[in-house]
Order: sequence, then C-alpha cells, then structure tokens
Amino acid sequence: MTEVTEVKGTKFGMDSQAQQIFVRIFKALPSKPTTTIRFFNRVDYYSAHGEDAPFVAREVFKTTSACKSMGIAPNEIDGVILNKARFESIVKELLLVKRYRVEVYINRGTNKNQDWTVEYKGSPGNLSQFEEILFGNTDVAVRASIMAVKLGTEGKSKVVGVSIIDTVSMTIFVSEFADDDAFSDLEALVVTNAPKECLIIDGGGNKDFQSLKRLMERNDVLVTPRKKADFSKDSLIQDLNSLLKFEKGQQENAQALPEASLEQAMSSTAALIKYLDLTSDASSIGQFSVKHLERSRYLKLDSAVIKALNIDPPPGSSGLVGGAVTSVLALLDKCRTPQGHRLIAQWVRQPLKDLALIKERHDIVEQLVKDSDLRSALSEDHLRRIPDLEQLSKKLTRKNAGLQDCYKVYICMLNLPVLTAKLTEADGCSAMKAMITEPLTSDISDMDKFQQMVEQTIDLEATDTGNFLVKAEFDDELRELRETMEKLKGKIESLLNKVANDLNMDAGKNVKLESTQQQGFYFRITLKDEPILRNNKNYEIFESIKAGVKFRNDKLTELNDAYIGARDRYAKQQQSVVTEIMSIAAGYSNSIKAIASTVAILDVLTAFAVAAVQAQTTFVRPEMLDSDAGVINIEQARHPCLEAQPDIHFIANDASFKRDESQFFIITGPNMGGKSTYMKSIGVCVFMAHLGSFVPCDKASISVIDCLLARVGADDSQTKGVSTFMMEMVETATILRTATSNSLIIIDELGRGTSTYDGRGVAWSIAEYIAKEIKAYCLFATHFHEITLLAEEVSTVKNYHVTALVEKDNITFLYSVKPGICDQSFGIHVAKMVEFPEDIIEFARAKQAELEDGENIEFEGYKSTEEKRKIKAEGDKLIAGFIEKCKTLDESLPEDDLKKQIETYRTEILEMKNPYIAALVGSG
Repeated sequence: MTEVTEVKGTKFGMDSQAQQIFVRIFKALPSKPTTTIRFFNRVDYYSAHGEDAPFVAREVFKTTSACKSMGIAPNEIDGVILNKARFESIVKELLLVKRYRVEVYINRGTNKNQDWTVEYKGSPGNLSQFEEILFGNTDVAVRASIMAVKLGTEGKSKVVGVSIIDTVSMTIFVSEFADDDAFSDLEALVVTNAPKECLIIDGGGNKDFQSLKRLMERNDVLVTPRKKADFSKDSLIQDLNSLLKFEKGQQENAQALPEASLEQAMSSTAALIKYLDLTSDASSIGQFSVKHLERSRYLKLDSAVIKALNIDPPPGSSGLVGGAVTSVLALLDKCRTPQGHRLIAQWVRQPLKDLALIKERHDIVEQLVKDSDLRSALSEDHLRRIPDLEQLSKKLTRKNAGLQDCYKVYICMLNLPVLTAKLTEADGCSAMKAMITEPLTSDISDMDKFQQMVEQTIDLEATDTGNFLVKAEFDDELRELRETMEKLKGKIESLLNKVANDLNMDAGKNVKLESTQQQGFYFRITLKDEPILRNNKNYEIFESIKAGVKFRNDKLTELNDAYIGARDRYAKQQQSVVTEIMSIAAGYSNSIKAIASTVAILDVLTAFAVAAVQAQTTFVRPEMLDSDAGVINIEQARHPCLEAQPDIHFIANDASFKRDESQFFIITGPNMGGKSTYMKSIGVCVFMAHLGSFVPCDKASISVIDCLLARVGADDSQTKGVSTFMMEMVETATILRTATSNSLIIIDELGRGTSTYDGRGVAWSIAEYIAKEIKAYCLFATHFHEITLLAEEVSTVKNYHVTALVEKDNITFLYSVKPGICDQSFGIHVAKMVEFPEDIIEFARAKQAELEDGENIEFEGYKSTEEKRKIKAEGDKLIAGFIEKCKTLDESLPEDDLKKQIETYRTEILEMKNPYIAALVGSG
C-alpha cells in the first residue's frame, strides 16, 4: 500500500464541513491516559489526531512535520496519516515493546452523519483482537497474560485476591492469600508469572493503590485502574458457566468449583472477564478452564534478582547486543518451535523447588547431552518442522482457521511419528518416556481421524503450488473449475521453455517458474542475471528481492489472471464444504494443544542440552540435594553470559556454603575487581540448576533453596520519585521479610546511597540480622571494611576478598576470590588508571589520610569484639556530649574563661576512663 495522498481541497478524505464534524466528535470522546493511543480506520488508511498525532509522527516518521491540521481555527486539531504497513508496524511497537494500549475507531455512518465507534482495542495483556497484525506472518506469538488484583481483610491481615488469564492456553488461574503491607508475596507471584498488565480498583491517593501501582511498575507491568463496580461478582457464575469447558461427568456449574469460594480472587476474575469482554466472543464459549495458582511449586524471586542476574532481557530487547549474549534467557533459548520459545520464557520465571521434578529435567538434558545424534536430529531437523500448534489450536477453536491451517497440522502429524520413533530408538531415561514419548505417542494416535479427513477432503496436489482447495469430486462445478485450472496451469508451464529460449537461459535452472498464494505464477531469475531483462520490452519486473527478480510477460499475465479468477471462484464454491471441515477440525483442538505442550517441553530441554554443549566450556549436571542437606558447593563457577562474549578469558572461582559452618560470605576488594561478577556467577549457577539446566562450572552440589533474592548496584528510579537509598531499603526490606534459612541472598554495596556512617551502620545491622537470625546462604559484598569484624562474632560468617596486584602506582586486577580480608582500598589507584589529573590524586591521598586518622585507633580494656564495639560507642557518645556542651558556651565570655570551661568539660570526660577516648587523646 503506497503512501496516502490527499485530494486537492480536502484533508483526511473529508471536505471542510466533514472536518468540522469530525473535530467536534473527536473532542467529545472520553478522556484517556497518554499511554492509550487512538487510531481512526479510514478504509484505505489510518489516522491519529490530537495529542496522539505528534507522538505517532515522531515514532513513525521521526519528525512531527508529517502532522497536518484539520478543522477551522480556533477549533483545529492535529492529525497524521499512516498507510496499512506503517499502522501495523507501530501497533506492534506500542503493544509489544512500549506496552501501551491501542484503540481503533471506525465510522459506521457517512461523511455528514459520522458515527465513530471503537472497532477493536488491545493492551499488553489483551492482544486477541490484534493477533493477525502481530503474529500473522512468521512472528512468534507471545504469552500475553493479564492479571487483576483485589484487596480484602481478614482480621488484621490484608487478603490479596489474584486472577490471571492466559489467553494462549485459555486458562484462568486464581489465588488468595494473606500478605504484608509491602505485598512481598504478591510481588513474588508477579515476578513468577510475568503478566503484561494488571487491573486494580482505582484508588487515587489511596495508600494501598499507590503501593500496588509502584509494585507493578517496578516489574514492568502496565497498571489499568478500573471502577470498583467492575469487580462485582453479580453475573460471575453465569459468565463462568458459559466460558468454562467442564470435564466429562463434572457438574456443569462453576459454583461447585473449589476456586469459587475465593471471594477476592473471584472478584478479580469478574473484572478480567468484563475487561476482555470474553462472553461476547463466541470462540471463547466453553473453552476456558480454572486452576489454582501454584505459588508453592516455584522458587520465590524478587524483581531485583531478575535484573541483577540478567535473567530476562530488558523490554523490547532480544538479549543480544552486537552478537554478545546479555541475558540468561537469550543464552538458553536455543528453541526451534514457537511454543518452545514461549515456554522457556515462562520457565526462567518459574525455577522449581521440587527435587524430583528438577531431577527429571536433568535426566532428560543429560540424555540429550550424551546422545549427540539424537540432540542434533531434534534441534536441526524434527523440531524445526513443527509449526505454532498452540496458535493453530486456538484458531481452530475460534473457527477462524482455513484449509492452510488444517494442512499445517496435517503435515506436522505426518512428521511427529518419525520424531517419536527417534526418541524410542534412543532407549534413554525413564523421564524421557514418561514426560515426552508416551504422552506424545498417545496424543498423536488421537489425530488419526483428523489425518484421514484431510486426505479425503483437501486437494493435496494443489498445495504444491500454494493453493489450498477442497477436492473437486465434492461438486460438479468444482470439478469443472478444477479442469479449467489444470488446463491453465499446463499452458503456463509450457511458457517456461519459450521464455528460457528467448532469454538464452536454462529452463528450471537459470530461469524458474514459481507461484505463491498471493501473486500466482511468475518467472524468477537471480539478481546477478537481472541485466538480461533490462530494456527488454517483452517482460515486466514486478518485484526484486534477495532471492531474485520476479517477472512476467503479457501471456503469463493473461493466463495467471485467468487462473487466479478460476481459483477464487473455486474457493467461493467450496466454502460450504470448508465450513464443515473447520467444524470437524475444531473438535481436535484439545489434542493439538496437548501435543503442543509436550513438544514445547521437549524443545526447551533440548535447548538446555544444546546450550550446555555449545558453551565455551561445557556445562555440567549439578548434584541436587534435599534442602536439609544445607550445602551449596560450586567449583570453578563461571558467568555464562560473560564467558560467551568474544575475547573474554573468564577467571572461575569456587563457593562452598555449609549450614552452621559457613553460610555468610563477606566479600571485600576494589571496584572492577570482580566482586559483583563472582556473586552473580554463583547466583546464576544456582538459578540454572533449579530450572533443570546444566550449570557453568566444573562441579556442583546444590541443596534445593526456596528463595533467590538480591540487592545489587545503586539503582534509583527517578521517574518514580524513588532515590537510590530508598530503592536499596525497599529491596532489602523485601529480602528480610521473605528470606528463610533455605534462601540464597546476594547483596552488593549496601548503604552507599546515604552518609558513610549511616550506610555503614545500616549495612552492619542488616548483615548481622541475616547471619544471626535468618541464617540464610548469603553473599555480601561491601566497601565498609569494618563489617569484616562480624566474622569474629558469628562463626558462620567468613571473609573473602578479590585479589589485585599493586606495583608502585599501578594496579592489576586478578579476579580471583581468596579467603581473608582485603587489606587496602584501591580507589585512588583506579583514579590513576583513568588518568585523573595528578594534583587531584595527590589531594585525594592527603584527604584520605586525614579522614582515616582516628578511624582505626586501637585500645585495650575489652575481652570480646562485642565489648570493643560497646566501648567505642560509649566513647562516641561522650564526645558528642562534649561537643554539645561546648556549643552552649556564652561566646561573649573572655577567651581565658572559655578555655577554662572547655578544659573542665575535657577533664570530666577523661575521668570517665573510657579506653577508646584515652587512646584518641594519646594518639593526638
């Protein structure tokens, strides 16, 4: 579709009167948030107006000069015109990347009696009306789940009711639970399920509403405020009775479901059904199932750990930057099927904590790692042949599929027995048989009659030319049209030799006859041979692509038009038969969905195996132990994303946690020395092990953990009004509320967002609480070297440092983690490395000496570290009191009197005989 040009004297296809009418209607439309963009379908093109116009113009044309005004001053509005291709492109960007909402209006009236109403709308969690635009070609459909949350109370506790609808699997997940004021359990659920959008009762300045809104925003979830009435359950049971697919023998009444007793969760479900308008969609009737959301099955993750360990790529990113892998998902996603890509994105948010299930996944990955022939056959051949069965199942259910969709399923069913035979021949582990081979074989057998139906009804020979037709014997007129098409095809094929001779080329080799559903028949030569057609008036080039140049002569154009005309009449005549075929095919949608689910699991586990063997250094199977074993022992751990980058020689390191012996590691050392990378490497190894993947190390024994939590880096959210230190405290508070003795915690540089003494105090108290009270596995990196003294108080605390080699003023980072404390700071060395001016470096050295004076004063008179800290704290308090007294002195007194009074105060403090103050006075 070419760019739209306006007729002279009109704008947007309207005369001045029609423009005025449109401007009045547009201004009367309901208000909307800036994250909702409205488009107007003008049949041949689309337009956007008002505040949306410059936004759309910048996004599409990179300039606002494409905007035009319409109407008569002062009632003017801006507008911008988009052709169909550009409209579809920006809709993809808005819904999938920017996570905006989109509304499309259509005029159901005339130019003078305009009636603009919403034709369809979408949001990040509701993509169903835009699926053809978003995923119509080869794009992989994303798993677009949408959540609703409603709060209630039970005694003094908050009760959170959650409902999540997955529009791909047609499942309604519900859960209801008590939560704390920070909604830490809800956040874990959001992280695990990764909804794209969340409905919340609009609370304006309400504290709970604001807390929920902040929680969703920091997890990149679009918040959609809704009226309280939308959460009413008045018609819920009636709606569910029409939407749900009840099992055979099950009472067909949603009220009888155990989930129906969850008051707040059911209110949330009611809001989602209304928002998605499910009951108005005939294809949704009798297709949904309700399931309880399994919160206890997966590790608890917080939003910080997703970012800290680079588990997911940022929104809109592929996880690849310049060919380098930047996320765990991108590293592991070697999937070959659309359903596999979706499942692995789900799995990386849902690491398991069921030891038996983890071991089953490891068993299958191990078989595929060891059997290179099977792994290669699956990854490079069999899995590549499988289409998006989940989406095809959905299309069949909605009865908007066609013969081509049935044919795709048919071809897939022909290939799958070869795949299952390959798995059976491999004679591998019992987990492969139970999880993959047996269910796949059973579900494929259920598709026998589907295959027979396709073979009896669809003209399989016609598919070779991209035509999907019902067999001609179903109808006399179909038979006649088929004969016509065959004759035309024969004439078209006879043209190939004539054209080849005319161009002095080899038929079928240099010049080829091809066809597509959209373009029909055409000749094609390579781009290199294109000069042969130049200035040749007998041929017309209509498309040049990478694969070659497409062209026709007059005779082929004439025959092709006749052929397409006959084919279109054939398609119209066969429609009643097609409708019957689609109705029968819809009955197989559940079997197709089941096959898709099993194929997805096989695809993901094959991807794990491929990632393991393709790594620079092969990943190993971790030994998974019960939580009670209390061990995390990882030898030569590597960071898989870093080691995959070119020109990187990764320095591997060990980590050995043992309950009641060594559970809390304090790590010191210079910036850029590798502290963060070391901690992330350990975290990623533990995380990948719980996914069922092999891990990047030489050997690993890992007890199953229940939470993986992190606070890494100074990350402020200025757009949300949250400072660095506040963000630190929010994330750390979540850790302290959530962690148990079976959790792994990663904390990096806590306390840097406030004053040194404040930060050091907060960091110490948090470290001590985790080590003494929670007793979790913890990696705690800090620049506050005083915290290393905690190892003298708590036996399970161990000190480690990253090593560096200092020669004169030069520093070489060794990136090796060793036991003990880092004995110096390297900040000034780093400043020298980046070529700070020499006078600044010298001033820094002098200032450092001045600030450190008195910091490390040694004194006697204590028997334990705790007593030493108490003496120092008492001394600091006495000094503070001394300063306050001095501040109250009358400055008008003679100087000698002032000195005498100060000396009196000094004597009073010294008489307290505090060893710390005595040492300070002595050092002075």
